[in-house]
Amino acid sequence: MSARALALRVLRGAESAGEYAAEGLDRELDLAGLPGPDRALATALVYATVRHRGTIDGVLGAFSSIPVDKMDDAMRWILRTAVCQLVFLERVPAYAVLNEATELAKSTGHGRAGAFATGVLRAIQRALLEFRPDGAARKAEPVPAEEETWPRTVPRAVEERWPGLPHRRIIPVPAGRVAIFDRDLWPDPVLDPPAYLSRALSHPGWLVRRWLARWGSRATIAALEAGNRHPELSIRANPLRCTVAGLAARLKQEGIDIDPGLPRLRHAGPIAALASFRDGWFSVQDEAAQAVAPLMQVRAGERIADLCAAPGGKSAQLAELGANVLAADSDPGKVHAMRASFVRTGAGVTLLTADAKHPPLRPVFDGVLVDAPCSNTGVLSRRVEARWRLRERDVGALGPIQRSILRAALGVVKPGGRVVYSTCSVEDEENARLVREVIREGNGLKLEEELTILPGAEHTCGGYAARIRLRG
Repeated sequence: MSARALALRVLRGAESAGEYAAEGLDRELDLAGLPGPDRALATALVYATVRHRGTIDGVLGAFSSIPVDKMDDAMRWILRTAVCQLVFLERVPAYAVLNEATELAKSTGHGRAGAFATGVLRAIQRALLEFRPDGAARKAEPVPAEEETWPRTVPRAVEERWPGLPHRRIIPVPAGRVAIFDRDLWPDPVLDPPAYLSRALSHPGWLVRRWLARWGSRATIAALEAGNRHPELSIRANPLRCTVAGLAARLKQEGIDIDPGLPRLRHAGPIAALASFRDGWFSVQDEAAQAVAPLMQVRAGERIADLCAAPGGKSAQLAELGANVLAADSDPGKVHAMRASFVRTGAGVTLLTADAKHPPLRPVFDGVLVDAPCSNTGVLSRRVEARWRLRERDVGALGPIQRSILRAALGVVKPGGRVVYSTCSVEDEENARLVREVIREGNGLKLEEELTILPGAEHTCGGYAARIRLRG
């Protein structure tokens, strides 16, 4: 099976089975035995097609006589993966894309499927005039003052981001480039700003409108672009095994260069193939996630509980800071996986299978970490399907569970202790608003510090964390 055929099988299977494409991809790759370059192509194609699906469907809508939602499901995914390669995977030769898409379409058994696919894709190929550098994205902080004026500021922010370009005819490509077409593809950013951003930057319209109202135009555009980038592999050196400089030196011996001040790994192969990883010298952890554990302000020897611990990165980080950590999770399989990870890194963590809403613990802990289940809107670059599965009414739906877990955490902290509550969401209902509501319910609770990281030019992923102190 070719890489493209495997990607198509994964995407169709995920849609029909209602599963995440990543699950099917791992399974199919294990069965297929593809060589390294083909594995990489299949992986990139699956993730990029899902990530950019909104933009891809907009392109198809501009060139196909059949609406995307009216196509046969096989044809829909054949064309989606082909457009993804033409626009977002520039290194793939166009002739190879068209040839294989045509053959895959013929194999569906529909009489003129091959001719239809060829016609649509050739029209798109002819209309795609060029790729051009788009200029560097700039840091864009939230601008709450824009809340009332974002319909007017979006066109200006679009022009600032892509100056001098025909905005209705461009597709921003995450590698710092734009694809320019010979015709308008998107709604007018002056007349319908959310629809323009939704289509050109492949996020649901309701989410675009929410972010515009909260953050303003520039920060929203930066967050949408971040959600479309392939996230860099951020790593954390394990101080129980090495120094950052020592890790950098060992990785260099393994053929990988990193900047010790910004440890992001460029490695196409499996991480487990690196001896430094197997020996526990580092863990893979997003930079936003790495910022949570330090908020606990751990002192050596303190007792810390992590009630929603899987996959265990924050628990290991707390142990590396000198805490005696109890890591709990309700899923026995995840607890088993954490045990293997802690053995690899040498983190002395005690494990417990328990429901975070009802932990069988007494109030003896100096600190408790709650990494609550959430909508994942801060990590859309990693959880590529979340944007299409999440609905507006779902935001805040996990509030009762989040409150229950936070209250349970406050119940197992001793007087004077603290709770760090975190999510990988950037929605206020799951973060600051919820924390303040719980604090108002409690007796002697104080909000000491908050941290909000928005996805953007500096951070591919975002999230929220807060430290709550129980008065002694």
